Amino acid sequence: MKRNTIYLPVFCFALSMILICVPVMAEGGGGGDGSGMGGGGRTTDLSSISSGLLSPQFILGGLVALAGLILLRTTKINWNIRTLLMCAVFVLFGVLVIMHQPSPLRAVVDPVTALVTGSAITLKKTTALFFIGGLSVIGAKLFCGWVCPFGALQEIVNRIPAPSGKKIKLPFNISNGIRISIFVISLIMVLATGTDLYTYHNILNPFELFDWHFELVLAVLVGAVLVASVFVYRPFCYLVCPVGLLTWLLEHMSIFRVRLDRSKCNDCNKCIQMSPCPSVKAILDGDKLRPDCFACGVCIDACPTDALAFGIGKMRANRSRAGKVVIEGR
Repeated sequence: MKRNTIYLPVFCFALSMILICVPVMAEGGGGGDGSGMGGGGRTTDLSSISSGLLSPQFILGGLVALAGLILLRTTKINWNIRTLLMCAVFVLFGVLVIMHQPSPLRAVVDPVTALVTGSAITLKKTTALFFIGGLSVIGAKLFCGWVCPFGALQEIVNRIPAPSGKKIKLPFNISNGIRISIFVISLIMVLATGTDLYTYHNILNPFELFDWHFELVLAVLVGAVLVASVFVYRPFCYLVCPVGLLTWLLEHMSIFRVRLDRSKCNDCNKCIQMSPCPSVKAILDGDKLRPDCFACGVCIDACPTDALAFGIGKMRANRSRAGKVVIEGR
């Protein structure tokens, strides 16, 4: 497998930060008091966001995501290795209170709410949004799949054998339809009341768990998600999470993602059978609209012919299983 130098992902990260930052900064030309965008006083610009990205939590998160990218490019990751890695991510960013404030969910939801209501966007949340988006442009789901503690917790629980002996892969048109509907309902709620659905009494915000908030509503939500995680891979990510929705959109322009070399594929379907997510079949079929791929690397490990790789795509025409010519790559 041809490997790119480490400078390419670093360059891609810098470029993606600029691309994501410009429209956000356009809302904050008036400055603020240092805590937000849109008031009077200090201006939020590239230098202030760059300074925020140099905080320990973002440096560590970036290093973990970069390590994930390197592992995906150079090492075959089976389910056992992946589970150990997710345990480490959960401890680092969940138990040890490293990536808690702002929570990833609020980093996405609060700026949207602020833009709709005309209120201030805090610099910390802008920086977190920029960080999540930048990693997602570099590699598909590098944030969700390698840094998010609640996603890691769901993966760990998913390793518990299901009582029926079978795991469930939800049809993506249904799961994504539910996720989009919740987001639209939240927007309508913001327009009507100024409050979003996700953080209203934290009824859909399990990240409060990592701040040791154990209200009844939160306990019921987390408990339901963990029970569902035994049967379904990352149910909260696929069905509810606005961060998952954002990174799924950015995944379509990700530089690094799972790519198929059709000339090496023997249609054994082992990657589909071994992978916990529904995205692998869509990748093999050449679908343009694919389910979220959380960069776990299991499908790559399962492929006996090395037809799958986490890399940069090259435009190539290959024969699909139906005999039609499809274009692999970006």
